[in-house]
Amino acid sequence: MGKAEGVPHMRLLEFPPPNIGAMREAELFEATLAKVDELIALLTQPAPGSATETTSREGKRVGARDIVFSGDLNEVNDHFREKIWCDGLPIVPPTLEEVEAMLAFTDRAPDEVIGLLPPTRLPATVWKVAVNGVMAGCRPEYMPVLLALADAVSDVRFGIENVGSTVGLTPLIILNGPIAKELGFNSGQGVLRPQAQANITVSRFLRLLMVNVAGYRLGESDMATFGRNYYPVIAEAEDESPWAPMSVDRGFAAGSNVITVQSADTTGHSFLTEGPAESHLGVIAREMTRELGGNLLVAMEHFGGHISPVLGLTPLIAGIFSKAGFSKLDVKRWLYEHALVSARLFDEQLARVEQGYNLIEAVKRGSLDKRFALNDDPERLVPILHKPEELQIVVCGAPNRNRSFISGQFGKYGGDVSREIRLPADWKQKLASVKR
Repeated sequence: MGKAEGVPHMRLLEFPPPNIGAMREAELFEATLAKVDELIALLTQPAPGSATETTSREGKRVGARDIVFSGDLNEVNDHFREKIWCDGLPIVPPTLEEVEAMLAFTDRAPDEVIGLLPPTRLPATVWKVAVNGVMAGCRPEYMPVLLALADAVSDVRFGIENVGSTVGLTPLIILNGPIAKELGFNSGQGVLRPQAQANITVSRFLRLLMVNVAGYRLGESDMATFGRNYYPVIAEAEDESPWAPMSVDRGFAAGSNVITVQSADTTGHSFLTEGPAESHLGVIAREMTRELGGNLLVAMEHFGGHISPVLGLTPLIAGIFSKAGFSKLDVKRWLYEHALVSARLFDEQLARVEQGYNLIEAVKRGSLDKRFALNDDPERLVPILHKPEELQIVVCGAPNRNRSFISGQFGKYGGDVSREIRLPADWKQKLASVKR
């Protein structure tokens, strides 16, 4: 965290006792006072290791195009695992030839910096994107998608410095636009299965970027309590959807190629719905309450923030809603009004943030809308969303199945960011030359 905040050589002062949470104010004051001299000494003496350091190998500066290892496939993979340059799975060796093939699918210079990725704050360059794309097993033509994805996670809103928190968030990637079909992304049956090359390798690329550029290491900078594996990219089934795609909801023109990334809770639980449109909506509202209402402190970003949970609907379910006259916004509004929890449950969780804090106080402070404090009845029902538009709906999955899924989102821990995918000037020609 010190590196992420621009203090790479932080001096640390251990503060006993371990029972600080149970100490009275006077006891805490005395314990703190006893540490003041030591604190002053640390702040007024040079920090160890503060001299400028350079990345080197065997005493030599390593350039981007230098060969860092030679060997057969097994030897290369053993070396990369030893150096923690991978996710434990075998990688495709990033030879100069393979990296150059990736670079052929962008007009951007190899040394262009896309962004700095905490906690290391190392630059994510076009070259590094290509290298990690090769390692992940991506095809060269995926390069524009990888660059947009790297740009998205560089955005301060995404907050990549929180990826290593004990929550163990996992990014969820959603793809819109013609490029999904052009590159062979699966948007239908088994969309979240790790079999379609494009879906799984692009997602794996992001994990490798977080390891090799952001610098996440298990037990060091990645302190996830449990954590999750990466999810395949969700490509929206735009041709089968009765509505405009999610990218349009996020302000992009129809037909744009857009990548969206955010934190996600589990996407594995899917549920069955049936009957007329209102029956489907009733079950979805119940499942939203169950999925999102159990930990409102995380789900609503300590209140007053912004969340972006995802509701995945199959084309069949989306079609039922559309035929019944529901627009996508109508569905969001219906669920906002019917996915409710008791104010008592909300207040119990708010009290964990601050003693005496509750929904009524949150509304007074302007953190929540008046809808959350219409009266003081502890059993009154309140929404689990700030507003209907927070819910993101993506149409995907098996076209004739009546199942849906809900994925929670951790507020400022992995905030939702979208980027339009920049294609090289000769994209059509390059794509036509690719052998599949």
